[in-house]
Amino acid sequence: MWWWIASSFINKNLLYLTLIKWCRHFIWTCDILKKGIATANWDTICSSLENAGLKIINLHHKNNAYLLKLAWNFAYSNRPWSLLLKARVLKSKYEFRLVYRSSSFWLGIKKIYSTILDYTSWTVGTSSFINF
Repeated sequence: MWWWIASSFINKNLLYLTLIKWCRHFIWTCDILKKGIATANWDTICSSLENAGLKIINLHHKNNAYLLKLAWNFAYSNRPWSLLLKARVLKSKYEFRLVYRSSSFWLGIKKIYSTILDYTSWTVGTSSFINF
């Protein structure tokens, strides 16, 4: 998701890392430009209140969740944007085109697409519940 939002930036990874850095600085010093001494592990800070955390959203996990959802919709939906992007970047379901027009959506989806295909499967129950 951040790759799509930051498509106009030269170094997209720098934007993402800067946002995380600002969140950490704000937690420790209440100022995004000042670096403070961490008194707790960032994973603990991002955990729930029951686990002694502050329930702060971990941007890395949130970004991965959005990318997975976007890749799922790309792989398994028939929405117009998905069909258009598939026509532009895929030879087959499992093979990418070597040459394609650049797309801000595709930069994020490409990283996660193989994960979606590798770890998803359709499970059909017993034949008594199938109606053809």
